[in-house]
Amino acid sequence: MVLRVPIIAILLLLSTATTEARVTRIEVTRREPFAGAQAFGSAGPYEKIVGRFIGELDPAHPLNSGIIDLGRAPRNGRGAVEYAADFYILKPVDLAKGNGALFYDVNNRGNKVILEQLNSGPRENDPTTPDHAGNGFLMRHGFTVVWSGWIPGLPETKSNLRLDVPSATGIEGTVWDEFMFNAKGQTEARLTFRPASTDRTKATLNVRDSPDTAPTVISPGQWEFVENRAIRLLPPGTQFRVGLLYQLVYPASNPPVAGIAFAATRDFVAFLRREASDGAGAPSPLAVAGAPSIRRALAHGTSQSGRYLRDFVHRGFNEDEAGRIVFDGVNPHVAAARIFLNHRFAQPNQGSRGAYPDPTFPFAYETQTDPLTGRTDGILARCTLRRTCPKIIDTASSNEYWGSGQSLVTTDATGRRDTTPPDTVRIHLVASTQHVASQTMPKGVCGLPHNTVDLRPVLRSVALALDRWVADGAAPPPSRHPRIADGTLVPMEALGFPRVPGVVLPLGPTRKPRLDYGPDFEKGILTRVPPQILPEAYGVLVPKVDADGNEAGGIRLPDIAVPTGTATGWAVRTPEAGRAGMLCGLDGFFLPFARTKGEREANGDPRLSLEERYREKSEYLTRVRQAAVSLERDGYLLAEDVQRIVERASAMAW
Repeated sequence: MVLRVPIIAILLLLSTATTEARVTRIEVTRREPFAGAQAFGSAGPYEKIVGRFIGELDPAHPLNSGIIDLGRAPRNGRGAVEYAADFYILKPVDLAKGNGALFYDVNNRGNKVILEQLNSGPRENDPTTPDHAGNGFLMRHGFTVVWSGWIPGLPETKSNLRLDVPSATGIEGTVWDEFMFNAKGQTEARLTFRPASTDRTKATLNVRDSPDTAPTVISPGQWEFVENRAIRLLPPGTQFRVGLLYQLVYPASNPPVAGIAFAATRDFVAFLRREASDGAGAPSPLAVAGAPSIRRALAHGTSQSGRYLRDFVHRGFNEDEAGRIVFDGVNPHVAAARIFLNHRFAQPNQGSRGAYPDPTFPFAYETQTDPLTGRTDGILARCTLRRTCPKIIDTASSNEYWGSGQSLVTTDATGRRDTTPPDTVRIHLVASTQHVASQTMPKGVCGLPHNTVDLRPVLRSVALALDRWVADGAAPPPSRHPRIADGTLVPMEALGFPRVPGVVLPLGPTRKPRLDYGPDFEKGILTRVPPQILPEAYGVLVPKVDADGNEAGGIRLPDIAVPTGTATGWAVRTPEAGRAGMLCGLDGFFLPFARTKGEREANGDPRLSLEERYREKSEYLTRVRQAAVSLERDGYLLAEDVQRIVERASAMAW
């Protein structure tokens, strides 16, 4: 099927005038110093501004017409649909001292992430102290950092960034929730929607070992609803089994118009970039002397929020209602799929590795034809026609290749050949890294200690490279990712992992089968719930490893280029955690080398020991510095991180 939506949009937009972004009211609730008013280099001290903004959307506008069920939502006296969202801004007190760039961090389930990712600070939803500023990276470079709510229905706790949207009334449908518990003691499972009926005969609860195995139905007499928003097994107090996949199918009604999220981000960023005041005349938080101060806008998203960014661009929201670009550059990070958001009964907080619609075609940035459906599309198909595509630097860990089909971002959908992304896209694998820096699974679920390789130095380099690319046209360094052509991207059977004692290999990466959600799926409506899992699948590949088990392709940080052990983006579950041998979620593992030749031989370890690799620690440190300097020279590290990497290696016990 040929993609036709952008052509229709072009024809409709020929008749539209320059319409302002529809932020009607800004409400500032707090304005206070950040980090004790300390100065960050030439940018000086920062302040934070916290508040809410009110927006409205015309359902008839061509750029809004793709929002599912927007036309079914209540309207105000002007015929528009209203919504409200939280915002949070960190800005130089004197905006003239900033670098003129807005850096939008797409929050992850309501949480602010970018200060942890780029500043290496602690995760904190109300950053206030100097400690919360971490190394001060974003502030030292003069960025104005912006967050806003985009997930409907989040609780008003822990400074969550919320979005309030109307519901589409008079609609009923069948929905499903999936639950998997990694710790004992869980007796209740929270539901995404309030059931339209608590008659258990109108719902189905089943359980299975994995998404690929046949389910076992749990009879209605063995479970019950709890206060309309949860279920529990009977008798009360019965625990859900660890590691199993539970699935509840039930009726729901009046879905929130969740796709408003994309327009809310679009219009708020457009407002901050180009407007001096809101619809009521209140000044923009980023206006200076009655004029906007922002010259360019970047965006970062990690995991869920990176998938949001890919879908934001794919669905044509990187263009405001006046036809102007919203984000000049974006960095989707550890995000191979898109997001279950602009659908009826959307569930954006679900992961991207089950049967939800997140991992559906298209996968790549360039336009391709799906060999399983004949559909033609690409992440950049719409914005290419409208000339509103951002520059993109896509960064991935190894974990996305194993769990999310990251290989399909750079190959055809069969996994048989490399493809060529547009010149405006760079794609990097940070070799042998796990999804995020910290351990995500409870202790004992994964079989080996989690991976400690820190990929954040690459993200800092990417942030500045993206900003230079946007501001000055200075092209960033070329993509670094595994490829079929050079043998670094391979089927599981060609992985080449050494026979290391204690390491159990997974059966393979997570399959990416074709899923059938019913005939109205392209309209955002799922009528086959849960979907039918069809036998055909897309071709998923994994990065090939070297003799140590470390990945051969991508950006090899000194931890991998000058290793002291084997690091992976995958791990397997223990027998005690259930589903033994299956992939262990978002975690990888790190297994150090033996210290001596005798020790490794006694253990039957084929990997050379430390004493066989490095005559002494000084040789190791010299090679670490050389590897780091080489990455700096090639544009993948900053000088400040070269020094940090060497200092970290120096502090390591030997």
